[in-house]
Amino acid sequence: MAKKPQGNKDASRKESRYERVKRILNEASGDACPSYQGYERFWELPIEEFLRVTIYGVRMIAPEDASYPGQPPQAGGSLPAQSSCCHEPSPAAGGGGHCETPSGQGKPAPGRGERSGLIIGLKGQFPFDGSQFPRLPWGGGQVSDTDIKFIQDWIDYGCPADDETHSLIRVMESDALALARGDKEHTVSRNTINDFHAGAGTLKVRKNINYLTPEELRRFRAAITWMRSFDQYYQDQRSFDYWGRMHGNLCQHAWEEFLTWHRLYLYNFEQQMQDFDQTVTLPYWDWTDEANADAGISVIDQTASSPQDNGVIPEAYRCWLDQDAFDRLKKGGRVPQETLNKLSKIIGLKFNSGNRLFVKAGIKYGQDGQSDEAIMAELLRVNPLWHRKRWPGGDSSIIFEMYPTEGDIDNILKITNFFTFGSGPDTDHFFGALENIHNLIHNFSGGANPNYDPNSPGAEPQYGDMVSPGTTAFDPIFWGHHSNVDRVWADWETLHPGVGPDNPTAILAPWPQNVQQTLNVANLGYEYAKSSHVYETNSDVPITKFKSANAGIHPAVLNDHSRAEVRLHKIRYAVNGGAFIRVFLNAPDANAGTPTKGNDNYVGTAALFSGDCVGGPGHCDPPPERRRKFDLRGRGHKTPRNVKLDATEAVRRLTAKGATDLHVSLVVLDIDGKPKSNALWMDAVSLIFKD
Repeated sequence: MAKKPQGNKDASRKESRYERVKRILNEASGDACPSYQGYERFWELPIEEFLRVTIYGVRMIAPEDASYPGQPPQAGGSLPAQSSCCHEPSPAAGGGGHCETPSGQGKPAPGRGERSGLIIGLKGQFPFDGSQFPRLPWGGGQVSDTDIKFIQDWIDYGCPADDETHSLIRVMESDALALARGDKEHTVSRNTINDFHAGAGTLKVRKNINYLTPEELRRFRAAITWMRSFDQYYQDQRSFDYWGRMHGNLCQHAWEEFLTWHRLYLYNFEQQMQDFDQTVTLPYWDWTDEANADAGISVIDQTASSPQDNGVIPEAYRCWLDQDAFDRLKKGGRVPQETLNKLSKIIGLKFNSGNRLFVKAGIKYGQDGQSDEAIMAELLRVNPLWHRKRWPGGDSSIIFEMYPTEGDIDNILKITNFFTFGSGPDTDHFFGALENIHNLIHNFSGGANPNYDPNSPGAEPQYGDMVSPGTTAFDPIFWGHHSNVDRVWADWETLHPGVGPDNPTAILAPWPQNVQQTLNVANLGYEYAKSSHVYETNSDVPITKFKSANAGIHPAVLNDHSRAEVRLHKIRYAVNGGAFIRVFLNAPDANAGTPTKGNDNYVGTAALFSGDCVGGPGHCDPPPERRRKFDLRGRGHKTPRNVKLDATEAVRRLTAKGATDLHVSLVVLDIDGKPKSNALWMDAVSLIFKD
């Protein structure tokens, strides 16, 4: 058994970053000393060996090159062939390989620290999430987020063995102080918004699918692909088709459990995705979004000769062939050269249905079944959110006459009776206003099949899967559609608090939860936002002034939203008197003397209430965010809290003056109006926009 290292005996010498890394790991390990394949406390090896340690195929410190053997698989990547827990090919049995997780192929390379097995293990990410190995250090305590960030920064800075004259530490400290003084800009976090919320333990965000970042969309698609890998196992709850069958068998419509049952249905489906990637949430399809403009564009797109398959859906759900897909078709040998020549002219073009891709390419669907199937398979591989049995649109005198506008949604949000808004009570079943729109969108997005031949029943379906409750959830667009239904209901709940169905104790089968437990989305761990942008801060350094870079807000978000907020995340309690935080937009030079009255850039002020500690040493220290293991009470006194400021009017003033992007500034003041340097410790600042 390795001897437990002793602390630094030379108290007169400042601890180097490398020494601190080892101290953090030793303190977290305590008396535990697992083998780690014979390395034991591998961080105590000579640094040249430490940097090359590989444990069970996972490299603890990533090489500088992003592509290397032994890189830990990343949740959210593309799906490999099935493998066993020992990384050998496994037979197709049981649940399809309970320990499988896709690799990180196709994911933009993260920083060296982020992709190191040590950091992945300290964060408890796959494969150190208990699925194959426990969180690092094995047998020890959990390392704090702050210390993990310190180790990750040390790796990103090249893993220096010593800090001669501590220049590296001074650089880091200088950067931190410059950010805390507002001399440098905080940049938008490279993490997804739900990366931040997962780490902070706060509400995750279901975003408008039109404004997902490329990484968020990639992760969502990867989660759907992962679920589909279990479809051959009929009873596996990880299977995408399992959830499609559930809707067909148990869905609730035309009565008061329509909204409550579907909220729980979405929630439990989302939990399955988060078992694969904890940052993935269900994005919503806002039917009235100007970036989509479904109804208007669809009416223009339709032709008198073809009142079918003429609707527009969000780009994320469309189909296209990229160069890789074309090359695969070419090598596959199932597609004739003539067809390949036609497909080569539409590479990269996106279509609202597979039928329209065939029409644009000049390919007659149905003439060569083998070729058709090969093309369809590639379309699905390129975009797992596309569905071949989907032909959005319809006759303008029916579908588009009813297609909802923003005004229609605003009107139903004004309804004060739950049953009129949602759907009727147990004693009087009927479709409510929201469910009626919901029904229309099902028919619109599924549509009618232009290739249906009534003389050859069974060869092709007459309607898209979204048209029937029994098949609708097999189409990925279903989940975006119903997330929007849930979002509209959540907005309605905010406008009409305390108003709901009259069966709060009814159980929503097949889950044990009852209706009452669905009536607050925050209790289910999520909220809705059109778009969100987060700036992470160093919570160890008090902020006097905060200045951010531009958020990179989509023009459609900036010009069309119902509410904008500036949020300050996890502010620590400070025992040093009261303070005020003034918030400005697009005012990088804001300071204690910047006026607030008549200032279009001014958002508002948050007042912090604190004072001298009235107890002994430690009495006013912030408590842990989670109480003792078996203490199930809510949050404790002085735990970090959040601040929300309504920025809607400030954003409107600035956009009216021509602003095309936004950045945030904070100024921290004492009660006498002077700058205060020891009052604000927090995790992040964010800009949130609501539909």
